[in-house]
Amino acid sequence: MNAAAGRLGKVILGGYFWLMVVFLYVPLVVLVVFAFNDAYIPALPLSGFTTKWFHAAFAHTDLTGALKRSAWLALLNGIAASLLGLLAALAVTGRRLFLRSVWTTLLLLPLVVPYIVLAIGMVIVIHELGYQASLAAVLAGHIVISLPYSLLVIVPRLRTLDESIVEAARDLGANPTRAFMLVTLPLLAPALVASVIITFTISFDEFAIASFIAPPGSPTYPVFLYSGTRTPSLEPQVIAIGAIVVALSMVLVLSAEIGRRWADRRLASA
Repeated sequence: MNAAAGRLGKVILGGYFWLMVVFLYVPLVVLVVFAFNDAYIPALPLSGFTTKWFHAAFAHTDLTGALKRSAWLALLNGIAASLLGLLAALAVTGRRLFLRSVWTTLLLLPLVVPYIVLAIGMVIVIHELGYQASLAAVLAGHIVISLPYSLLVIVPRLRTLDESIVEAARDLGANPTRAFMLVTLPLLAPALVASVIITFTISFDEFAIASFIAPPGSPTYPVFLYSGTRTPSLEPQVIAIGAIVVALSMVLVLSAEIGRRWADRRLASA
């Protein structure tokens, strides 16, 4: 009975896994296929193979401008959120932190706050302070929602570190700052890289906050993409850029995984 139940569980779990794979990756494959379709309307049957939509996309200054804008915001967000996440992780894992659970809850609170509610609140605060919508405000909002993810990546890695290694560095004459820079930080490097990638992706994909706070004439890529899907003449270019984003995302994830394994092997052999 137990063996039959175990086999049934494996079948159900395997079926769920493949359904999830199909649900996640088939739309991406379809996007890439239609990026090379020689037709304005993305529909079957395919009209032929072409790369003209990529040339048209890069010639569209509004589209490429939105893409660069989102890429820069995402890069700054990844760096800033990861640095703040590192500082927050060091604080919440400290031995003498008063009200540790309260501070941890406050740092993780953006995970459960709907982004649309946060965006509306930020608009009200910005207007009350006398400021206008700006990309700096968008970046601030992205850092707020990205910080919890950075914290959830860095804290587990920090808790697995052997404190005796840092203590050995201190015994050999290193001050706390030097011990952190030479011992703790290199050991945290894989988690920091993962944090940057995750927070970069969160910022690059974020729509709700950017749609409320981005200044007129300077939309981020998701906001421009939403507008472009309602304009038939822009659909082929948008699909082409989307295919490039998918390809670059896969390269980034694979590179990060290769780098993580290389770093783990280095640390294991050290």
